[in-house]
Amino acid sequence: MELIVKKSKVWEIKAGGYEAVIAPEIGGNVIALRKGDFDVLRHYDSYEEVAKAPVVYGLPILFPPNRIDAGRFEFSGRTYQFPISEKQTNNSLHGFLSHRPWSFDVIKSDEDEAVVSLSYKSDRDEDYYSYYPHDFTIKMVYTLNGHGLHQDIAISNAGKEDMPLGLGWHTAFALKFKEGVDPDNVKVKVSIGERVELSDRGLPTGVVSPLSDDEIKFRQEGQSPLYAVMDDHYTINPIEKDGELFHGALLEDVASGARVVYRVDPVYKHWMIWNCFKEGSFICIEPQNWRVNAPNLDMSAEESGMDHIVPGGTYRAKASIYVEGV
Repeated sequence: MELIVKKSKVWEIKAGGYEAVIAPEIGGNVIALRKGDFDVLRHYDSYEEVAKAPVVYGLPILFPPNRIDAGRFEFSGRTYQFPISEKQTNNSLHGFLSHRPWSFDVIKSDEDEAVVSLSYKSDRDEDYYSYYPHDFTIKMVYTLNGHGLHQDIAISNAGKEDMPLGLGWHTAFALKFKEGVDPDNVKVKVSIGERVELSDRGLPTGVVSPLSDDEIKFRQEGQSPLYAVMDDHYTINPIEKDGELFHGALLEDVASGARVVYRVDPVYKHWMIWNCFKEGSFICIEPQNWRVNAPNLDMSAEESGMDHIVPGGTYRAKASIYVEGV
């Protein structure tokens, strides 16, 4: 039996009791992850459905993440002007890599473990070079085994100047993991710390507040992801899982005790949580290294998460998604 199979425009991968589907042509996105009849990521009916809106399905890369005021910022003596992709707020939104084709290679494949890589190389021939003038490569290595899906990303600056770095993921989790699961019976925990207040343009106002009583439930007993309309921004503060500090998110079906675990690297210092106006079938729990609009914020890089890669340098981050109780 073939364990890594190309079907039309996607690759289907099986190992360790899990199955994953990767779409290299739309941002190298992992658009499905399953363990048996347990669906982890937002459901879709067709490849075309995902291709039309790749940011709201699966595990799409945001480079850079979220909004930049008027698409404009200055870094290291250079002015950057991104296209205005969100017309109603006059912001750029979610960057430029989530819909582009990536190369795909198989590194290892057996029943216990599969390892694949997706890579993207950028140079001055790219259409966005005029507003992000950097030569860089990104390599995402995905390992699928009995412990779930593991992501290892490496971003390398091949140019001669410092490269500003904003990285995030618009991870879209299903709320109806399998037949019989009621989304209203799912509780979510996330390692949020404080609320970063956003304006009506979705940009930080400068106010950072303690969590409300409803938000504290995300850190403690768990909160319904549909308790309110959410498009909210938070700092990080690890929670406890199995007696240890944990940076990530837990989505649990209270009736069965089955839960999805999303463990992320501490380099992701901020969260966005978005539930698509309480649409009901999914929730996006989005780690990102910098605060929304970080390049324009008047604060230290430590607080904003504003980061960069020096010439010849490489930025690395890891994450994993797995299922417990199934």
